[in-house]
Amino acid sequence: MTELALPAGSLQAALVAFNEGADAVYLGMRRFSARKEATNFNFEELSKLKQVANEQQKKIYVTVNTLITDEQLADVIKLLRQIAFIGCDGVIVQDLGVAHLIKTQFPSLPLHGSTQLAVHTIEGVRQMQDMGFERVVLSRELTLEEIQVIREACPDIELKIFIHGALCYGFSGLCTASKQLCGRSANCGACAQICRSWFSLEQDTETSEALSPVPEGKNTGWYFSMSDLKGGEAAKKLEEMGIESLKVEGRMKGPAYTLAASRYYRAVLDGKASEEEKQALDQSLSVVFARRQTGGWLTGYGRKRQSFEPRNKPTLGSTSYPGHRGIPAAQVLVVKSDYAVVTTKCDLAIRDGIMFFTKGINQPIDTVKFSLSGIYNNQGASMTYAYKGETVEIELPRSGPIPHSGETLYLISAHDQNPALLNENLPTSKFPLDMTVIIEKNEISIQTNFMDSPIIQHYPMDISVANKSQDLTHHLQTIFAQSDTSFCTLGTITYTNNTELKDEEVFLPLSILKSIRRDWYGILDKKLANWLEREVDFSERTTLIESIQLPGREKLCTKGGLPYLDIPQLASYLESGKKPEGLLFFEDGKFFLPLSPVMFEEEKYYACLDSIIKILDSENDLGKTYVGLNNIAQIRWAKKNPQVHCFFDAYLYLANSEAAIMATELLPNLAGGYLWGETDTYEPSRWPFVPSKVGDVYTPPLFISRSCFRRDSLMLKCDQCPHKGSWYVKQQNHRYHVMVNDCITTVTKA
Repeated sequence: MTELALPAGSLQAALVAFNEGADAVYLGMRRFSARKEATNFNFEELSKLKQVANEQQKKIYVTVNTLITDEQLADVIKLLRQIAFIGCDGVIVQDLGVAHLIKTQFPSLPLHGSTQLAVHTIEGVRQMQDMGFERVVLSRELTLEEIQVIREACPDIELKIFIHGALCYGFSGLCTASKQLCGRSANCGACAQICRSWFSLEQDTETSEALSPVPEGKNTGWYFSMSDLKGGEAAKKLEEMGIESLKVEGRMKGPAYTLAASRYYRAVLDGKASEEEKQALDQSLSVVFARRQTGGWLTGYGRKRQSFEPRNKPTLGSTSYPGHRGIPAAQVLVVKSDYAVVTTKCDLAIRDGIMFFTKGINQPIDTVKFSLSGIYNNQGASMTYAYKGETVEIELPRSGPIPHSGETLYLISAHDQNPALLNENLPTSKFPLDMTVIIEKNEISIQTNFMDSPIIQHYPMDISVANKSQDLTHHLQTIFAQSDTSFCTLGTITYTNNTELKDEEVFLPLSILKSIRRDWYGILDKKLANWLEREVDFSERTTLIESIQLPGREKLCTKGGLPYLDIPQLASYLESGKKPEGLLFFEDGKFFLPLSPVMFEEEKYYACLDSIIKILDSENDLGKTYVGLNNIAQIRWAKKNPQVHCFFDAYLYLANSEAAIMATELLPNLAGGYLWGETDTYEPSRWPFVPSKVGDVYTPPLFISRSCFRRDSLMLKCDQCPHKGSWYVKQQNHRYHVMVNDCITTVTKA
């Protein structure tokens, strides 16, 4: 059975999701979550939810899916202690250093790969499996057919697919727009959603008009705003192909969204609801939150795979308006000063949220939003509800813009959409500890092992002869199973009777045992608090492997600012007899060959790469050639080609020493690597090699996107398309270069 996983930005949202049919929730803690602005969870809230999940046989996945610097590693370990103590069904990670910590220090925690790792190929999934990951959240940019191919090639690892919610313009994990433009790193959970802001468009005057068309009316727009994914059509197909988990995006949204999404997708997967019922649930979900919606890459791309087949489906952009637009609510017939006559397109009620579009002052389009305060029939009588198809009068805002005749009003919230608050005063989950009680003549002692450390506590007690036969095991179990508010509880209990009395003759006073119990669990909770906050000791490296210092990363960029080479094109040039000089980057007597972080035609890509390596070897240039790995999948290629010098490039992030250690474990002959470009500091004593810095001059692309700018942003048709193009966009006096090559869009600083 395919799992339905809902976002839980808060404990309330998680409880609602479980109540409404979700099989699982995914959530973040207060730190190191890719949704930093969500409410998120503390230790006690996670423990409460774990207890609910245990009782209802639900699952919890915790995201620790940001990149971590060396100075943050100690805090991450403390966080992982919390998660390991409470337990969960998977930790979703992006940082290879966090993955290494979990593997080596917290093996009880299942490893799940975040979509931030940009895994979108068979070899990528296989590499994740090689690294000990049990589940991979695939990139959102895959079609159903591409997912099917991966599923068939990788049957022994769990796959998770996004089926609903926001689509990023750039590949998750590869986007640097927010950091470059606002100083807020998407890889640290602080994305400023630059893709939802508007730009003006300019033709590239240095190229032909055919390669830089600017359609009429497209001089400004939200060019990088994607439509929202609605995967109802795809959900059952994904279930049929054996996908283990379907994921709804939206940890920044509230319980109303969680409720509506749970109900709709539960109905889709169960297959028991009528089409009319599903349509009503779909509509309720869209009212809570929906941009323009499409089937996304799953069913809305218009192609089964990366090809030049014309895309005849609607575009994937939401370029005319980037925000929540709900559903059409009414058509305006007549407008007067403070009311409008409308024909309703759906049921409406007092206190529903209404929106209409108006001309913007600082942007192309703005909106007016108001709460519906009055509905009247044609006799002027006040109404609480208006049903679909009725013609009624509604009150308009008393100031500001008003809609015009013929305009559409949109329903953006329902008066009754927020669910009743569920009780959060819940018991916490408890950590079971096996205990041994030793009974002496004048004392009892209690022993246990807590986090691999023995604990023993002695209590004075005069043991006397019982008046009637005693069942010591039952007696001790009954007392110590009651742990009150402690985070610990009794697992199993055994005892040793070292008195001269027979077991059935031993009398243990109940009042004294209760006092001992309170003290014992108080001691355990103190031990827990100390363990959770215990300082972290990092061992210094024992050896420093030989590595090269890589050039400033700006020196390994094309004239257009791309930080990787076109491998198929390069193979074609070399196969035609051209020399590597001028084709590969050349610095300090070495050739550099950085690979692309995106490669949909993987088999063809590696065939071209193998051809390049063979030619370089035949020309005696391979020994001075260094290949930059920019995607997890490429690690497998490097393993198969140990004769090739490889380094972790700018997109295969080395943000901390644990990631660097894992890199050298994966590739013992690793030639080196770049320190993650968003930090300048690292702890030299812990790194297995000296990392290279990308340098202050290097500016990576803002976006690398499968969304074709020609098609999805400018809405040009695919017929007779040259599959490439060049434009410039501007925002606040900053200029950016938009390049399309084989339908992949890259945006760089101009």
